[in-house]
Amino acid sequence: MARDSRLHLKWIEIDLSAIRSNLRWTLSSLRRGVRLVAVVKADAYGHGLAVCRELAKAGAPSFGVLTVAEASSLRRAGMRVPIQLLAPLLPGNAGEAVSLSVTPTIDHIDQARALNASAPARGVGVHLDIDFGLGRWGVSPKSVFDFARRLSRLKRLRLEGLSTHIDYVPGKNSVEAEEKLRSFHSIAQRLKQENPALVCHAANSSVLMDFPQWQMDQVRVGNLLYGINKASAKSASLRNPWRFLARIIAVQEFARGRSIGYASEYVAPRKMRVATVAVGYADGLTMEPAERLISFGRGFQYWGMIGDKKAPFIGGCGIAHILLDVTNVPQARAGTVVALPIRRTAASSHLPRLYV
Repeated sequence: MARDSRLHLKWIEIDLSAIRSNLRWTLSSLRRGVRLVAVVKADAYGHGLAVCRELAKAGAPSFGVLTVAEASSLRRAGMRVPIQLLAPLLPGNAGEAVSLSVTPTIDHIDQARALNASAPARGVGVHLDIDFGLGRWGVSPKSVFDFARRLSRLKRLRLEGLSTHIDYVPGKNSVEAEEKLRSFHSIAQRLKQENPALVCHAANSSVLMDFPQWQMDQVRVGNLLYGINKASAKSASLRNPWRFLARIIAVQEFARGRSIGYASEYVAPRKMRVATVAVGYADGLTMEPAERLISFGRGFQYWGMIGDKKAPFIGGCGIAHILLDVTNVPQARAGTVVALPIRRTAASSHLPRLYV
């Protein structure tokens, strides 16, 4: 865990107090009795293991990951909170999932049989996922009850949960999303007649925000914990814990008409000051960032921020450098810090994370 930005040309700064604040806000948004699964897949959305520790310390009741490997990393780091696998596991990973004391998600009878064979006498609880159109995994809605009956014949397994992740995009398909949530709830209620303790969950961050009435028994929240609100219907009192920062290593002046970059790809339209930053696509730069720091309209362009001033990218992004137009940023010089857009999960794991 790096701590001093003066030692680096490029780094990611993560505000742990913002993570704690976002967790408190999320918990306060839940109805009484609704459980929270803090989603920490993909290395806590690129924020790192320290954020997982902070979430656990701040009261996150359980974690959600995609793979057994991710769960194993958390256990090796000393995490003792309940962990749920949000994606169906491979049958070959059943034994490890049982040994790690995680709650598996399943969508195929072969997974169930493998878990049953590895389970101790006390049994293992599983969640069954339903596909309502996303198409990535899950049983079809019409086959849920037959699958549950087959599952009941495996004596060391218990159906503890029922889940789905609908194909909802805020502002685009809300009517369809409401219909799917209602259909899922109907299936869940039928299964609850035989299993009243069944934990039913369909709400991720966007569903929680735009359809709070469908919190059901549990919500799975990732984006909101990291200060990202994609919802269309409601604002949230969230703080952004993430900044990708780098230092300018050189500033040069170019006359109008001067070609710049590989293959003379850019021609200066006027007298310009151009800054070089030692960050490129090897770091994950110019992969579409989750933050709205770029424009997708006419004349699409990325830019960095120096204080409150924009410094547009010029030319192509190199493997380890980018050029910025700092003509209108007179304070820019070697050593000046630039905030850059980057998709958090695309940010290289080699970039130092500084936790503040």
